[in-house]
Amino acid sequence: MSRISCHLLLVLLLSAAAQAGEGTARPTVLRLTLEKALELALAKNFSIEVQRFSPKIAQEAIRAELGRFDPRLELSATTGETTRRDIFENGLRLETKPTTQRLDQLSGGIAGVTSWGTEYDLGYTTQRRTGSDILFDTPYESTAGLGLRQPLLRNAGPSVNLAQVRIARNNVRVSEWQLRDRVIEVMTTLSYVFNDLQLAIENRAVAERSRELARTLLGDNEKREAFGALAKLDVTTARAQVASREEGVILAERNVLDNENLLKQLTTRDILQMLDVRVEIEPPESPKFEANVLGGVRDALALRPDYRQALLELERRHITVVLQKNQTLPRIDLTGSLDLLGLDTDYATSVGRIGRRDNREWTAGVLFSIPLGNRAAHANLSAARLEVARSLVALQQLEQQIVVDVDNASGQIVTSRQRIASTVEARRLARESLSAGEERLRAGTGTTFEVLELQEKLATSEYAELLARSDYNKAVAEYHRQTGTSLRVHGVAMK
Repeated sequence: MSRISCHLLLVLLLSAAAQAGEGTARPTVLRLTLEKALELALAKNFSIEVQRFSPKIAQEAIRAELGRFDPRLELSATTGETTRRDIFENGLRLETKPTTQRLDQLSGGIAGVTSWGTEYDLGYTTQRRTGSDILFDTPYESTAGLGLRQPLLRNAGPSVNLAQVRIARNNVRVSEWQLRDRVIEVMTTLSYVFNDLQLAIENRAVAERSRELARTLLGDNEKREAFGALAKLDVTTARAQVASREEGVILAERNVLDNENLLKQLTTRDILQMLDVRVEIEPPESPKFEANVLGGVRDALALRPDYRQALLELERRHITVVLQKNQTLPRIDLTGSLDLLGLDTDYATSVGRIGRRDNREWTAGVLFSIPLGNRAAHANLSAARLEVARSLVALQQLEQQIVVDVDNASGQIVTSRQRIASTVEARRLARESLSAGEERLRAGTGTTFEVLELQEKLATSEYAELLARSDYNKAVAEYHRQTGTSLRVHGVAMK
């Protein structure tokens, strides 16, 4: 698409959006709590909606595999004629009377295979032979027959014939855990973004307070300079800090807007309509947490989607081993057929004679077949067993990783909680230091540079406290992700 076409498309989209907005009043402020944001994300997030199709598609795969056992209805009607005019004998052409033979045939039946591997064919056929060289006076031949073939070793039994159905059902459960995993990922990401937005809002307030402190100091310095109690350098230094902190406020505001867009993206499908909507959020609560690594590991082994998928993968590998092991067996099939014949001069009588069973044919037999060496089947079985062994080792590796993940996630919560206590104390001391520095400046024993530095330290300590609280909340969300308990904690039920 050319650049001009792209621009035209964008203009059309914006025009359509504007026209749609004229008919309905749109809110100018979106007020959200964390739970409300989670509710919107679960209902409107595109990635979750995309993943919801996977279980439905997997269900259709089960129907497709079961369709292998659907009977087939077969109908056919044919007609043909053979004409002979000349007969040659020893290279000489003999004068003969032209002969013709016509064959009309109508047949129908039902054929298929069962989950035990039994192949069946139940059919009916009527033939009519006419022509100048027909030797018999019964041109109609009707046949009703049944043919069976039952494997005794290879391809025998439900464990083999339903293997693909079991794998398809296994895939449905895998897709359900994949959907669960996508929901947990979105919930965790949303919790991160929500806390980042709250941090950005509070950091903007910190930047604004720091700017006001610099402005107050600048005003005081300008008054002292007017009385000759302070050098012009102190005024210039304070003015420079006001300009610098103004930039900090601008950047903080931009950070708020960026995080608002991230939150909108997670909670709506119509981001274009939401671009000019402000977001107001309720500060998220800091949940209580008691470290219990063993309990977290138990939860993870029961609820973590990646671990449950690994178990299902191992189960699928075992199904494949059973199937491949069966393919190494020789083929011994029982076969049998029974045909009831009806011969007569007209169609109705021919069909009626089938029930008399005075003309019948039957066969019975055994088919034995085995590839000499059978290397392909044995190689496939060996590969399937190696896949099971590899999946088992990968499962053990994942179990070990889960223990580490849960312990690390729990440790991050404890560390963040300790950081909160430490940063609260650091902020208190920074505020006291700033008060002391301002007293020294007013008494003439301090300097403007010293007060500005103490203001910076106060802002830094305030941000550190806010960051520690935000990191604590995100660490709790990460712990729930690592243990697979996000849905349970927020009361979300998967349909």
